[in-house]
Amino acid sequence: MDTVTQELLVKTAAYIERTQPLLDSQNEQRKAFTKRATQAAGVLAHRGIIDTRRVNEFVDKVAADPIAVWEFVEKLAAVVPADTWGEAVRQKVASSGKVDPFERIFFGIGAERSGMVD
Repeated sequence: MDTVTQELLVKTAAYIERTQPLLDSQNEQRKAFTKRATQAAGVLAHRGIIDTRRVNEFVDKVAADPIAVWEFVEKLAAVVPADTWGEAVRQKVASSGKVDPFERIFFGIGAERSGMVD
C-alpha cells in the first residue's frame, strides 16, 4: 500500500473514532425525544387538544424537526386563555375561625393567628 492510501486510511479511522460516539449520543437523544413526544401526544389527545387520529402525524412532525414543538406551544398558548386571579381589594375579610381539624393538623390552616379579631 502506498503512503497516500495509508495516510488516508489512518485519517478516516481517526475521524470515525471521534465522530461515532457523537452520532451514538445524538441517536439516543433523538430516541428519548421521540419516546417523550409520543407520551405527550397521548396526553394531549386524551385531553382533546389534538385529534386522536393525528397523534402519529404530530409525533412524526416533531421527531423530524424538534423546533416544531415550539410552533405547537405558540398555537396552544394563543388558544388557551389565562386564568383570572380575581380583582384587587382594599379590605381583608377575616375567616370565620372554624377550621376543619384535618386542615389544621395536616396543612396548618388556622393554626397560626392572623392578628385579626373574629
